[in-house]
Amino acid sequence: MTSEYYHAALILADKGGTMKVYGMYHFDKMQKASTVAELTRNFSKNKNTLTFGVLYTIDAQTMVKARFNNNGSLAALLQLEVKPKTHLTVSGEFDMKALERPPKIGLALALIRCSNGTT
Repeated sequence: MTSEYYHAALILADKGGTMKVYGMYHFDKMQKASTVAELTRNFSKNKNTLTFGVLYTIDAQTMVKARFNNNGSLAALLQLEVKPKTHLTVSGEFDMKALERPPKIGLALALIRCSNGTT
């Protein structure tokens, strides 16, 4: 289900053992600010996970994302397009229920290659 401002999906995964329901809402027509909710049901473990996320596009080269779930996981990401087809990503994640553990921090550089073999 989709429209100009929202998208929704229902996905069965793991041979029907997991069901995921997604909903995304764009706050503006240019889709600069969005929010997402995901509900995951694992039937074999009898477990539900609810995740909320936000996305904000600062400018054409910069994007910020954050997500939080009911298990206490909080994550954030900053992605910069340093030059065309080259993205630098800085990310971090930590478990709010286990603050004694150090957070996970990541740095990635993605060089995107076109399908015709040119960069």
